[in-house]
Amino acid sequence: MFCNDLNNILSLIVATIFADKRIYDSEIDTFVKSTASLKIAKKLEPKLSRTRLLVWYDANQNNIRKKLETPYFKDWFYDLLDKLSEVQGKRAILKVMDDIARADGEVHVSERALITLAQRHWGITT
Repeated sequence: MFCNDLNNILSLIVATIFADKRIYDSEIDTFVKSTASLKIAKKLEPKLSRTRLLVWYDANQNNIRKKLETPYFKDWFYDLLDKLSEVQGKRAILKVMDDIARADGEVHVSERALITLAQRHWGITT
Protein backbone atom coordinates (compact mmCIF):
# COMPACT_ATOMS: atom_id res chain seq x y z
CA MET A 1 0.00 0.00 0.00
CA PHE A 2 2.81 2.43 0.94
CA CYS A 3 6.55 2.53 0.30
CA ASN A 4 8.86 0.84 2.83
CA ASP A 5 10.05 4.13 4.32
CA LEU A 6 6.51 5.32 4.95
CA ASN A 7 5.49 1.96 6.42
CA ASN A 8 8.47 2.15 8.77
CA ILE A 9 7.70 5.75 9.73
CA LEU A 10 4.07 4.89 10.41
CA SER A 11 5.12 1.87 12.48
CA LEU A 12 7.43 4.03 14.56
CA ILE A 13 4.75 6.65 15.10
CA VAL A 14 2.06 4.12 15.97
CA ALA A 15 4.40 2.49 18.48
CA THR A 16 4.06 5.75 20.42
CA ILE A 17 0.30 5.23 20.64
CA PHE A 18 0.76 1.78 22.18
CA ALA A 19 3.76 2.60 24.39
CA ASP A 20 1.71 3.29 27.52
CA LYS A 21 -0.65 0.36 26.83
CA ARG A 22 -3.59 2.77 26.62
CA ILE A 23 -5.21 3.96 23.41
CA TYR A 24 -7.09 7.25 23.30
CA ASP A 25 -9.12 8.69 20.44
CA SER A 26 -7.08 11.89 20.80
CA GLU A 27 -3.89 9.93 20.04
CA ILE A 28 -5.37 8.37 16.91
CA ASP A 29 -6.70 11.77 15.77
CA THR A 30 -3.26 13.27 16.31
CA PHE A 31 -1.68 10.38 14.39
CA VAL A 32 -3.93 11.03 11.41
CA LYS A 33 -3.58 14.83 11.41
CA SER A 34 0.15 15.03 12.13
CA THR A 35 1.27 12.17 9.89
CA ALA A 36 -0.46 13.64 6.86
CA SER A 37 1.68 16.77 7.28
CA LEU A 38 5.03 14.93 7.03
CA LYS A 39 7.09 15.75 3.95
CA ILE A 40 7.26 12.12 2.80
CA ALA A 41 3.48 11.84 3.08
CA LYS A 42 2.91 14.99 1.03
CA LYS A 43 4.78 13.43 -1.92
CA LEU A 44 2.38 10.49 -2.21
CA GLU A 45 -0.16 10.09 -4.93
CA PRO A 46 -2.93 9.55 -4.11
CA LYS A 47 -2.61 11.74 -1.04
CA LEU A 48 -2.71 10.28 2.44
CA SER A 49 -6.29 10.73 3.48
CA ARG A 50 -7.77 10.11 6.90
CA THR A 51 -9.34 6.95 5.51
CA ARG A 52 -6.08 5.60 4.06
CA LEU A 53 -4.25 6.23 7.35
CA LEU A 54 -6.99 4.60 9.40
CA VAL A 55 -7.03 1.58 7.09
CA TRP A 56 -3.24 1.29 7.48
CA TYR A 57 -3.57 1.65 11.26
CA ASP A 58 -6.25 -1.01 11.42
CA ALA A 59 -4.23 -3.44 9.28
CA ASN A 60 -0.98 -2.97 11.26
CA GLN A 61 -1.95 -2.22 14.85
CA ASN A 62 -1.94 -5.81 16.13
CA ASN A 63 1.48 -6.54 14.65
CA ILE A 64 3.01 -3.40 16.15
CA ARG A 65 1.39 -4.00 19.52
CA LYS A 66 2.77 -7.57 19.59
CA LYS A 67 6.27 -6.31 18.81
CA LEU A 68 6.11 -3.88 21.71
CA GLU A 69 5.15 -6.69 24.07
CA THR A 70 7.95 -9.10 23.15
CA PRO A 71 11.30 -9.39 24.94
CA TYR A 72 12.88 -8.56 21.55
CA PHE A 73 11.18 -5.17 21.35
CA LYS A 74 14.45 -3.21 21.34
CA ASP A 75 15.83 -5.31 18.46
CA TRP A 76 12.76 -4.49 16.37
CA PHE A 77 12.79 -0.84 17.43
CA TYR A 78 16.49 -0.27 16.68
CA ASP A 79 16.17 -2.12 13.37
CA LEU A 80 13.31 0.22 12.49
CA LEU A 81 15.42 3.26 13.42
CA ASP A 82 18.33 1.90 11.34
CA LYS A 83 16.05 1.49 8.33
CA LEU A 84 15.05 5.14 8.73
CA SER A 85 18.59 6.45 9.22
CA GLU A 86 18.73 8.01 5.75
CA VAL A 87 15.18 9.39 5.74
CA GLN A 88 14.86 13.16 5.69
CA GLY A 89 12.72 14.89 8.30
CA LYS A 90 13.58 12.92 11.42
CA ARG A 91 12.85 15.93 13.64
CA ALA A 92 9.36 16.12 12.13
CA ILE A 93 8.83 12.42 12.86
CA LEU A 94 9.93 12.97 16.46
CA LYS A 95 7.56 15.93 16.67
CA VAL A 96 4.65 13.72 15.58
CA MET A 97 5.65 11.16 18.22
CA ASP A 98 5.76 13.91 20.83
CA ASP A 99 2.38 15.29 19.70
CA ILE A 100 0.86 11.82 20.12
CA ALA A 101 2.46 11.42 23.55
CA ARG A 102 0.90 14.72 24.65
CA ALA A 103 -2.49 14.11 23.01
CA ASP A 104 -4.04 12.48 26.08
CA GLY A 105 -2.83 15.22 28.41
CA GLU A 106 -0.10 13.10 30.00
CA VAL A 107 3.29 12.08 28.62
CA HIS A 108 3.85 8.58 29.99
CA VAL A 109 7.40 7.47 30.82
CA SER A 110 7.23 4.75 28.16
CA GLU A 111 6.25 7.27 25.48
CA ARG A 112 9.09 9.57 26.53
CA ALA A 113 11.47 6.57 26.47
CA LEU A 114 10.59 5.73 22.84
CA ILE A 115 11.15 9.30 21.74
CA THR A 116 14.43 9.55 23.67
CA LEU A 117 15.70 6.25 22.25
CA ALA A 118 14.96 7.48 18.73
CA GLN A 119 16.63 10.86 19.35
CA ARG A 120 19.76 9.23 20.73
CA HIS A 121 19.94 6.58 18.04
CA TRP A 122 19.71 9.22 15.33
CA GLY A 123 22.06 11.60 17.17
CA ILE A 124 19.46 14.35 17.45
CA THR A 125 19.65 16.74 20.37
CA THR A 126 16.80 18.92 21.48
